[in-house]
Amino acid sequence: TDLFLCSSVCLPAVEGEGQGRILQRFPEKDWEDSPFPQGIELFCQPSGWQLVPERQQASFFVAVLTDINSDRHYCACFTFWEGLDNPQLKKTETGDADEADEEPTVVQTAKVFAPKSLVVVSRLDYTDAFRNCLGLIYTVHVDSLSTPLETVIGNLLTCVIPIAGGSQV
Repeated sequence: TDLFLCSSVCLPAVEGEGQGRILQRFPEKDWEDSPFPQGIELFCQPSGWQLVPERQQASFFVAVLTDINSDRHYCACFTFWEGLDNPQLKKTETGDADEADEEPTVVQTAKVFAPKSLVVVSRLDYTDAFRNCLGLIYTVHVDSLSTPLETVIGNLLTCVIPIAGGSQV
């Protein structure tokens, strides 16, 4: 079975829609029998990667991808919004001075918010477990805990989860 965790972020475009990009993935290299799904960042933001003027609520959804062999891959996606300083949207403030005065202009960078997504890709359909794991990773990220993200993810991906009445995963 395969299980990947990756994080994506919006790369701002000059105008209109941005682009998603994989920032990190675990494991970093493909497993021989299970390559990393290319283009996964396209599924993280079905409406497109866009910067917005106000922080949005975090969201969670699962997309089901079917490969050429009819194998299903469950892509659990948790998206949150981080503030960015957008130099393209600068505001200038001028005092009561004339234009002839040589006083420097104060430039403030406008704040915008970009989507950032955490994704688990698995052949297993464990929506609630994926939601909980992604929520935990998000909490570690937001709270800036001293535990390295790699340690948290490694612990989550290598733990044995007992299933009531079933086999261990």
